[in-house]
Amino acid sequence: MMTYLKHVGNFKHAELKIKKFEEVQALYEKIKRSDEDFISIGSAEDERLIKRMNEKGVDSSKSEVLKEESKEEVQKESKEEESTRKRKLGTRKKMKSRKRRYIQNTSEDDSDKENDELRLHLTIAPDEEKEVDYEILDRKYPIKEWKTECLGTKPQTNQAEDIEEINQNVVIRSNGQKRYFSTLMRVLSIFDREDLNAVYQLVMDKYQDEIPEGFDRVLWGDLMVLFNPDDKDEFWSSQLDWIIVSWKLHSSSGIHTLVTDTGLVIHMLVEKKYPLRKEVLMQMLKLKLESEEENTMALELIKFVKKILAELESEG
Repeated sequence: MMTYLKHVGNFKHAELKIKKFEEVQALYEKIKRSDEDFISIGSAEDERLIKRMNEKGVDSSKSEVLKEESKEEVQKESKEEESTRKRKLGTRKKMKSRKRRYIQNTSEDDSDKENDELRLHLTIAPDEEKEVDYEILDRKYPIKEWKTECLGTKPQTNQAEDIEEINQNVVIRSNGQKRYFSTLMRVLSIFDREDLNAVYQLVMDKYQDEIPEGFDRVLWGDLMVLFNPDDKDEFWSSQLDWIIVSWKLHSSSGIHTLVTDTGLVIHMLVEKKYPLRKEVLMQMLKLKLESEEENTMALELIKFVKKILAELESEG
């Protein structure tokens, strides 16, 4: 308490009649700050401030000059900190940019290497006999109806009574245009996925409660294998006897087909996994995928087949 009273000796007697310790302490702190800010007259600091006052104008005071200098110092430090921050940020951005370029270049190199490996299982074979439907290309109309028609008969033998009906599938688009085909293979190059989905739905709606017989069973069977593969089906259990002679991609419809030496045709969606045995997959890759051109779909299909084969081999 005596220390505080010593520092407040210049104040009026009334000011010393402060009863609370906190008030005396506050008064002491005020005087202490004044002592710390005191600049001796004639000192180098005093002369420097007077010079700054003259530069600023006659209305300036030492306290204002000190406040302004303090403000300028804070601004200077702030600019230096901002400059340092920007340099660090710029350095980080450059490092990130170099890292991205490195990763990108590495990724591109790996991708090129992988594509080169995939191309080993691809052969380009343009279909010179491919049918082009120019009316469909000009404007696409959805398929609204499917049915089968008998276009006539032909003799099977020399016996007059031994004749065979000539049946065809018919799809009718919303503009009335008709398309005739005997098997699904005949239209894979001109149908897209929307067409295939439409035909599948029309056939399944007609035979939702029964299995068709005769000519209709061929298209129904192909569509069932394509859209609803069942690994318990007897069809897939005969794979040990399959000798694949053709593996072809139809990019327009997103279908790839296998043809065996006995004429069996298996249609598959490029993105769907089917219950194919390891031996069949190995035959496919060895035979190579036949495509009209090299495109992403062809390379992705080969990659997909190799992945399935690797999974089967890891399973033993």
